[in-house]
Amino acid sequence: MKHTSIMSNDILLRVCLFALLIVSSLAATSRSRGKKKVAKETKEINICDIEGRQAPVYCYCDNNGLRNATDANCLVLNRIKVDDPMWSYFISQIYLTKLALTVRASGTLDYIPTDVLRQLKNLKIVAFQYAKIEELGERSFTNLSSITDINLSRNMIVVLKKYAFENIKELNVVNLDDNRIAEINRDVFVNLPNLRTLYLNNNNISIVHDKAFKHLIYLQELQMSGNQITVITRESFHGLRNLKRLDLRNNFISMIGDRSFVEMPELMELELDQNSIEYISEKALDGMRNLKKLRLSENKLVSLEPDFLSGAPGIYFLDLRDNNLKTMTFNNIKPIVTNLYNITSYFYLDGNKLICDCNLAWIWGLRNETKNTKLKDALEELTCFLESNNTAAPKINNDDLERNQEHEIARNPDTYLADNLKNGNNEDEEGYLGDIANESYDNLDEEYEDSELDSNSQPKMQILDGKVCYVKHLFDLKLEDLPCPETTREDLMASEQPSSRHENAPVGSSGSIWFSSSTQTHHRVDRFVLASSFLIVFPFSTLIFT
Repeated sequence: MKHTSIMSNDILLRVCLFALLIVSSLAATSRSRGKKKVAKETKEINICDIEGRQAPVYCYCDNNGLRNATDANCLVLNRIKVDDPMWSYFISQIYLTKLALTVRASGTLDYIPTDVLRQLKNLKIVAFQYAKIEELGERSFTNLSSITDINLSRNMIVVLKKYAFENIKELNVVNLDDNRIAEINRDVFVNLPNLRTLYLNNNNISIVHDKAFKHLIYLQELQMSGNQITVITRESFHGLRNLKRLDLRNNFISMIGDRSFVEMPELMELELDQNSIEYISEKALDGMRNLKKLRLSENKLVSLEPDFLSGAPGIYFLDLRDNNLKTMTFNNIKPIVTNLYNITSYFYLDGNKLICDCNLAWIWGLRNETKNTKLKDALEELTCFLESNNTAAPKINNDDLERNQEHEIARNPDTYLADNLKNGNNEDEEGYLGDIANESYDNLDEEYEDSELDSNSQPKMQILDGKVCYVKHLFDLKLEDLPCPETTREDLMASEQPSSRHENAPVGSSGSIWFSSSTQTHHRVDRFVLASSFLIVFPFSTLIFT
């Protein structure tokens, strides 16, 4: 009996243990299934396949399959907070290489989702546009191992905080165009060893702090056009020792001081068009041995220092269009003149107020020597101002001058009124000009309509510095008839051009004749002989002047 009782208790114990084991197993299985179900549900929230249009972000992807997209263009439709769960859905496309976030008018984004960018380990190109990121905070872009291209154009950015871009080893391009950035502080760009191009165009930049770019030692192109920069110094570009191209167009720079660009010895292209430059120091380009292209069009240059190009003897592209230059001497161009003989060279000088005198005689030699037909054609179109009392000028009378002036006023009333008011004409003159300006050009006498001021019968006349001048094509004049002011004779004497065939020719070899006391006719002949001698050793038989 006792033995049977013990066996029963043993069996009961085993049954209980077995039951407990089954219950535990079922519970564990249930928990496992629950975890898998939650994981499955999380993975199924695909950022590229969101159905609800009420979501704050909606993405269009090149492939909607989970973990299959490489390119996502996302629209921010509503305000999205930093902790919004939508950001976690981007992990469903872990292999994205390109991500663009464009904020629609109904949406708001005023920060950079740095944590999301860090999770996308394959991301190479990232773009944010039309956000309202007034301040790009510290380390907004930091420790992003794979990113090569960051585009932040059109985001209303005003302030760039220190270390905004830091420790991004593969970063190649940063675009900050079309924002409202006011200044460039130090240490904004740090430890970016592959950054080659930085765009800062069309902002409100007025201050570039000294050494602001000191960490960008490998940068090759810096664009800052369309800003409000007024002053540049060598310290503005400290550290940019590998820069190849600098774009400072359309700013408010008024002068270029000594050695302003010496921190950029590898610079090949410098763009300074559309500024307010009135003065360039003689040593402004010192140290620019590699500079090839210099653009200075649409500034306010009246004159140039004699050797302002001596620090940059490699220039073969020089643009001086639309300044107020009254002369361009051979000394100005001498350091680079032989470069302009090549077929790839360019030299633009039109749109200035050049005076027709012997300072321009070297242009005949350049026209004859250059192999660039476009340059030759451009030189052929150059115009200059020739005083009406010069012997090379056609004879005019007061009636001709008045008739031509009326014609010019009718064609360009705003210009003439502005010029004469600026020059302080009296009230009677102002009234006369106003009457003519207000007349309809269609109602003028037919002789005005049919005449061409620049025709052979009636050359165009203008008033320059209070003097009546003809506007003449330079090569319509005879070289020997060019007037030569006393103050420039010594410069011309030293202006014998070197050429590829006579690089060692003595300078001013026939200069002593400039100081003889011969008659005016003798001086003209001597000037013609001298000019012929320095017109780049072209065969004398080809230099026939009519």
